[in-house]
Amino acid sequence: MSRSLLRTALVAAALCLSIPFSAEFSCNRYDFALNRYIRLNAKAGDLVVQDVEFLFPSYIGPKKLDIEGRNEAVVDVKNYGSVPLRIHVAIALFDASGNLVGCGTSGSKLGYTRSGESEDFHVAFNYVHSKLMSAKYFYLTVETEPAK
Repeated sequence: MSRSLLRTALVAAALCLSIPFSAEFSCNRYDFALNRYIRLNAKAGDLVVQDVEFLFPSYIGPKKLDIEGRNEAVVDVKNYGSVPLRIHVAIALFDASGNLVGCGTSGSKLGYTRSGESEDFHVAFNYVHSKLMSAKYFYLTVETEPAK
């Protein structure tokens, strides 16, 4: 009987570990604006996406040195929950006709964002970017999951 109890406990433990932790998801559409903060206040569970700023191009060092960097969006988030979160961000830019003119993704730095922490994510538009300046709106998708 002890052997069957151990086997049952191992099967139960394996089943518990195979159940995915709850992930939160948010996808919203916003109007596009360049080189200014766009207030969002979007939520994905306990995570709040506070704002985004599109920098086309961003600058390396002081702007007056005029050293251009990459085209990017800086997304500011804050974890209001009680557990650390892994965060994944995706942005898709569209022109007035609904054509996709840019897209980029980013994920958690150093593994996770602690409870109560704010963090900036730099979403680069490296590959599809020739028509970025024609963007009129964008979709911002955020997915979170508890850090393991």
